[in-house]
Amino acid sequence: MQITSSFFIILLSSVLFMGQSSADESIAVEQKITVQIELPSFDKNQLNPYFSLWLSKKNNQHKALVVIREKVKWLRDLKKFWRSIARENRSESDAVTSATNRSKKFNYEFIVDSTWDKISLEVAREHGKRELITLPISLTKSCVNGELEIEKFCIERGNNN
Repeated sequence: MQITSSFFIILLSSVLFMGQSSADESIAVEQKITVQIELPSFDKNQLNPYFSLWLSKKNNQHKALVVIREKVKWLRDLKKFWRSIARENRSESDAVTSATNRSKKFNYEFIVDSTWDKISLEVAREHGKRELITLPISLTKSCVNGELEIEKFCIERGNNN
């Protein structure tokens, strides 16, 4: 009788533990990420900037979120993005690509799974400078001021509601 009740308690504990694990995974599967990008003002004579925004994992997996560009040939100027994503997987970068514009403020919201560790922003201009900023995806809002082509880059993780 003692063996049977012990077995039942262990089995019940395992089921409860597994149920808790699944519940935690379903909560952590999707998260909303809000991204704010502010670029410095520029003269009309200067060419429009182009940029890429992507997620990274520790195992060197990457996912393109946004690519703002004028022509395909200039993707190579976004050096880190080109080496990490676009050179090997053009279809992924083409799926999130749009034309450049004169706006200097960009706001995006994405629903992504919680396995992504970092978010990167790379900005370049033809005959101009290039800048890359990478931020960890954390529970608190993170903002960084750039030095060349990025004025401000903010990321905030929230609930998927």
